[in-house]
Amino acid sequence: MTDAFGAPKLEKMVTEPLVEAEAAGAVKKLAILPPPAHTTRERDPRPVTNLGRVFGQFAELQQQIAEQVVALEDSVQNQKLDIAAAMGQLPELRERINWLIASFYEQSKKDESVRDRLSRHDSAIEVLAGSVRAMHDQQTRWAAALDEVITSLTRARAALNVE
Repeated sequence: MTDAFGAPKLEKMVTEPLVEAEAAGAVKKLAILPPPAHTTRERDPRPVTNLGRVFGQFAELQQQIAEQVVALEDSVQNQKLDIAAAMGQLPELRERINWLIASFYEQSKKDESVRDRLSRHDSAIEVLAGSVRAMHDQQTRWAAALDEVITSLTRARAALNVE
């Protein structure tokens, strides 16, 4: 049997030699040995920790973390306020955007009507230019015909005068 530390129990070790000794017919005494002497070598000094300093550093770190948490909370609060202000402006921005869309739509309709009128005027100008060219051609023909009449009248008069 073993004890809690895994070493054989003392009873068994003591009884076995006795049983053997009794069986042999002789009585033996148990010799008790003194524990081994420890050498008195000098140990390395253990580092001494100042708990006050450790707790002081812990308190400083805790204070720094608390300050950072407070700064983060303030930053988050400011961002919440900025977002709330921006969200408050959304209806006005939507209204402005809708007005701009409507204005652009109306302007595009006006531009389309102006383009239609310009294209009609362009076609009217082309017709008018064709008419002016035709009148110019007619005028040139009339001038040529009148020149011929004048020339023939001048010849006829000269022929009458000569006779």
